[in-house]
Amino acid sequence: MYTSVLACLIASYLSYLVSASSASGTASSLASSSDTSTAAASAASSSGKNSKRGLSYPATDNIPDILNVNQTKSVISWQYDWGLTPPPNLAQSGIEYVPMQWGSGGIENLGAAVKAQGANVLLTFNEPDFDQQSNIDPNSAAQLWMQYIEPLRTDIPGIKLGAPAVSSGGSGFPWLTTFFSACGNCSFDFLPVHWYGEGEGGFYDYLYQMYGEFGNKTIWVTEYADTSLNDSEVLDFINQTTVFMDGLDFVERYAWFGYFVGTTSFAFFVEEALIYPNI
Repeated sequence: MYTSVLACLIASYLSYLVSASSASGTASSLASSSDTSTAAASAASSSGKNSKRGLSYPATDNIPDILNVNQTKSVISWQYDWGLTPPPNLAQSGIEYVPMQWGSGGIENLGAAVKAQGANVLLTFNEPDFDQQSNIDPNSAAQLWMQYIEPLRTDIPGIKLGAPAVSSGGSGFPWLTTFFSACGNCSFDFLPVHWYGEGEGGFYDYLYQMYGEFGNKTIWVTEYADTSLNDSEVLDFINQTTVFMDGLDFVERYAWFGYFVGTTSFAFFVEEALIYPNI
């Protein structure tokens, strides 16, 4: 599982390198924008959890990982694994599980699956613009949305629907533009985004670009990572971006890609920055 997911990360990053535009140079001004607040701690709840901070969890065979995350000192408040139904270790973790309709497969059973879980949030279509991910034509995706996803608003009152999560490569923007044009009666509550690259500047620019381009909707950063091979640079990126997003009103949730404690030594380093940052 780790190998295939890591390959996905590398492929997404290569796609970004080939087709994404260069950073616009506005990162320093964004970091001091009035949209951010010195009250970044507002994301923290009375329980000590961070209401924004989650984990993307690609493994299924290391139960101690999730038990570790569920300790009292952990700030993690939610999790997802790109699936629609949680495996037992996630279902029993005590941490909110957010389901995802990854692609078109099995979508006819979507309503029943979401109802069975009692879920009130749904993620949809993982990188449909990318041929190595869900790979759905935007017009077809619009038809699927209107047939199976939009009706959930009636079937499950109060449910929050996330728009399709495109890659950060050059195919993402045009895919979403076509999708929203074809899906005029579709509504979404937040826009999930993915980003891979190096340095905070490009990441901040991308957040503001996505926010402004698609209706100033609340954003969930459901995959992001600094791809530098320098541990110190990655640690600095984690510390800087989490503080930044905690204080940014339009970022509702974020999840680092991904949680690999049972697989890689570097994940322990990430764990201390993301899960137990105050220890």
